[in-house]
Amino acid sequence: MNFKKTIKRISALGIGASMVGATIFGAMAADLAQYPTQYVKDGKFTGVLVVGDKAAAEDVIGVSDIAVSLQFAATTPVTVSAGGSVTAEGDAWQVQKGATNVMELSEDDGTLNSGTDSEAIATITSNSFIDSTELPGLLASGTVSNTKGDSPYDQRMYFEYTDTGYVQHLEDREDVTADFLYFPSGKQIARYELEFTTSLESDVDDSAGSASSTGDYLTDFEDTEITMLGSKFTIVTARRNGGNPGQIKLTMMGGAVRDTLLEGNTKTYTIDGKDYEASLAFVDANSAKFTVNGEGTRDMLDGDTDKLSDGTTIGVSEILYQDYAGGVHSVEFFLGAQKIELKDTNSNSSAYSNELKVDDETIDGATVDIQGSDDSSTFKIDKININMTADDNYYVPAGGKLSENPELDEPALLFTKGWDIEYRGLSDEGSEEISIKAAGSDDYELNFLDGKGNEVNLPLVNAVSGSVIRFGDNDDDLIVNENKSITKDDYFVVTDVSDTDGERQSFALRYRGADKISADNPIIKFSELGSGDDIERTISAPSSQTSYSGVGPDGLTVVSELAQIKLGGGTYRVYNTSSAKSNDFSITISLDGDTTIGENTNPGLNTKGGASILIQNTSATNVTVHIDTPNTEDYDDLAPTDINFSLTASSGEVALAKGLANAHNYKTPDDDNDNSYIYTTYGTYVQLYSQTGSPQEVIIDYPNAQRLPQVFVTGQGVSFTQTAATTTDAVTVQRIDVGATKLASEVANINAVNSILVGGPCANAAAADVMGNPADCTAGFEPGVGKIQMFDVNGNVAMLVAGYSAADTRNAAQVAANYGDYALTGEAMEVTKVGSTLTVAEPSAAPAEEEAATEE
Repeated sequence: MNFKKTIKRISALGIGASMVGATIFGAMAADLAQYPTQYVKDGKFTGVLVVGDKAAAEDVIGVSDIAVSLQFAATTPVTVSAGGSVTAEGDAWQVQKGATNVMELSEDDGTLNSGTDSEAIATITSNSFIDSTELPGLLASGTVSNTKGDSPYDQRMYFEYTDTGYVQHLEDREDVTADFLYFPSGKQIARYELEFTTSLESDVDDSAGSASSTGDYLTDFEDTEITMLGSKFTIVTARRNGGNPGQIKLTMMGGAVRDTLLEGNTKTYTIDGKDYEASLAFVDANSAKFTVNGEGTRDMLDGDTDKLSDGTTIGVSEILYQDYAGGVHSVEFFLGAQKIELKDTNSNSSAYSNELKVDDETIDGATVDIQGSDDSSTFKIDKININMTADDNYYVPAGGKLSENPELDEPALLFTKGWDIEYRGLSDEGSEEISIKAAGSDDYELNFLDGKGNEVNLPLVNAVSGSVIRFGDNDDDLIVNENKSITKDDYFVVTDVSDTDGERQSFALRYRGADKISADNPIIKFSELGSGDDIERTISAPSSQTSYSGVGPDGLTVVSELAQIKLGGGTYRVYNTSSAKSNDFSITISLDGDTTIGENTNPGLNTKGGASILIQNTSATNVTVHIDTPNTEDYDDLAPTDINFSLTASSGEVALAKGLANAHNYKTPDDDNDNSYIYTTYGTYVQLYSQTGSPQEVIIDYPNAQRLPQVFVTGQGVSFTQTAATTTDAVTVQRIDVGATKLASEVANINAVNSILVGGPCANAAAADVMGNPADCTAGFEPGVGKIQMFDVNGNVAMLVAGYSAADTRNAAQVAANYGDYALTGEAMEVTKVGSTLTVAEPSAAPAEEEAATEE
């Protein structure tokens, strides 16, 4: 009698015993508080949305709202990384042409400058030049004007050799090991060219200013102004080197202050925050003397300079002395001057015949070529070239400038000192760590991030005895080839090779055993090393699966596909390789995600950041680990050289060393003898730890994107701002497939799938089926009240969204679609609407009708 009364009470709750019969004795796992997680697996919607074949418009709108909301629940978490950036403010060119032709890091592998492992500034310029397109201020076009007319000119900076001006991991003169922008001694830094599109001309005169074929004076060049590399100069004197045809010497002067003083006058000038009180103390027809801050200069001729005690240079550019009463006695001069002498003994040749002079000092490594013509009547200049060659090995550190390099004894080697080459370090891309570390004296582990970004500690090798090693740890094997059986507690890695190498998702798993096939609801169990999650799959009867014919792993006949593991978009088929009539039978898995097993295939693995890792045993005494960057889309031109290591054993202990195929030149800092380092062209930074008496270990800093050298050619006054790399969490929305919404008649067995049913049993035959086909389809519904109820059906879940009227159903659907705004809990909730406000509450209990029941 108690049982019958219980049934009656349930019936009185308003929905009917037939409606909930599927859940009375079920697992009661369906809970609205968990919605919509029951319908989303691995970020993918798994189920159907069902309306009646003649559904009201309100039902159709309701199911559409629910589908839209589920789309945003059907997501997978992803980590989005954005690289840092360096931005130059001012006249600067970062060494690259467009977005793709970028300067890459050079490897040190013994074949530098082979074109396959190095890139220099000249690589980007194609052994040619940059001009005002790249540096609109520094290399701006200009015009020189004199009595002969206007002579327009263009400026260029050539980078012509790829064996200099590259970034590499090096050890400098101070024994510092780091990435440097490097200019080797004797190699070109750059070549400056100024080319007149209309020749700059001057008559050939004698000292009196009269035309003379043997004259030494090129007077039309004098007192003209020219801007080179952002610095303005005045040609103070122009000579033919003693009247020699085809020879020329130009003395130019520029400076912070250019002014004219009358004899006896005094002015104050400010240079770099310091005041200079200058007086013209003496002047005659040929020379002049100044007093600056009480310090007298030597007697200077036109074009001469003198250096003050604080290092400031003063120079005379023009003397005007009118030798009569009331005549003008004045001198044009430069304070903070830079005096440049350009000399060429054969302007008809492109050879560099003389070195540059700055402030009367010869600059080693800077040579001059002035090209033009001289017919002893008119001298024409067509080009001025300055070739700048490193006089020592120049190492420019991250954040440094070439002009500040301690080995650069003469900064004037950088012609005009108005420009520079700066190295701002490698781009900040964020990174992941890959490592091979000891786990005791006889074990090593491989550590990496799997396809979900979880850290994996994978047992790699174990010293069995003597020099014999094996994959795995002391007790269990690591299986890397498909043609090997996997026994209980063995490790393996799955990788879907149908994806592009470098974009694949890999997952490390461990086989945790299986029920024998004859058990009730037999399952096979795995654990995912990265997430720590347990994976259980129901074992399908062999008769329902396609058998694999032929000999599988270890020569065993593969009986049948028993289950599938789905991870990261890949499907990995599980077969037994020993009798499934016993628990914990041996298995094999399609490690590469294809439909064929038993192959002698080692798919390797990909890390989250895109590195490819291949583990191989070349013999019973040697295991090699290869790490590279397989996807050509991940780098510009230079394919990174493979990083590889060898693991061997001796006296039962494992040792790690650089592989026999290693092509990298590891560098050990003087102050850190336990570690050596390399960079690949991808910017992968490898640390090899080798302390005496301790196991060797490898720690690899693998960037999320290619690390690129940030090299700039700059003008004066350039500043930089830098932003750091960022990593944020995001989701990938996975589309709900077309066809997920169905009519009731289109679902063959509603109890065999997860379902969301919109519309009650009167309007939706699928809802009636789940509810046990109640005789009165309105039973349990009342006007003005919508219902949301969960059902467990044969291991699947069904959610009913319905009401007494179509409007009530739509109200319930709005709550289901906006589930995050309501406190849904338990198996069922009621929805009511007052005005424009929807409210939810647990079902109200109707009076329980208790019929007398006699016990039989």
